[in-house]
Amino acid sequence: MEIGLDYMQMRTQAQYYGLRWAGIALLVTGVLLVVVGAAYYGNLYWLRSSVDDYAVSRSDTIQLAADEAPQAPREGKIVSPLALRPGAYTDTAVGSGFTPVAQSEARPLGTLPAAERLIVPELGINVKMDQASLTGATILAHSNTTTTDSDGLEVLRANPGERGALWFFGESGQRADNFGGLTKAPELLTKGEDILIFVDNGSKTYAYAATHTDVFRAADLRLSGSERATIHLTVPVPSGLYDHFLVLSGELVGVK
Repeated sequence: MEIGLDYMQMRTQAQYYGLRWAGIALLVTGVLLVVVGAAYYGNLYWLRSSVDDYAVSRSDTIQLAADEAPQAPREGKIVSPLALRPGAYTDTAVGSGFTPVAQSEARPLGTLPAAERLIVPELGINVKMDQASLTGATILAHSNTTTTDSDGLEVLRANPGERGALWFFGESGQRADNFGGLTKAPELLTKGEDILIFVDNGSKTYAYAATHTDVFRAADLRLSGSERATIHLTVPVPSGLYDHFLVLSGELVGVK
């Protein structure tokens, strides 16, 4: 009988210690999950806290008149109505071997070939159109925009050298076929440095000069049209998230 009681007592003690250590393990696991969760959301907050700093413009840009400002097909936020001063970048275009092009000399929509390559030397971007998915589908799928009908997609149809808005979309990772370098644009523009965007259509290369950047919440972004020959490079920020987008805008200044 004493042996049986000893056995039961030993079993009860084993259960007690087992439950005790199981409780400690659960507590430690819970604390770790809380720490990991706090670190994750803290990191997201830190990343998102700096996105507004991406919205900058060159000091020599001018405000567009209402009849020249970008137009959106639906309600929402669009790129800022900024442009280069008349004659800006003329010397730069000539020095780079380009023939200067005034906004009034841009060709009508649908008259020139589509882009084949996009190069932005200052940002380390050099991609062929068949190397990356640079279409409106990427941003439209993640930004909850509603500009998916024929009217909304009209703003995506401008080709290099044409009067209208030429939009490109890319990822923000570190692959060679992405737009990760776009996040460097605000710093360069703030310093007053030039950012030239070259778009090749197979027969000619068109030079665009960057004017400014905008940042939008994904749900607010609308793809804007333009009466001018403009270009807009778009990438999600912070990297890996799709709740904000950085848009680098520029306008046509030369051709060769």
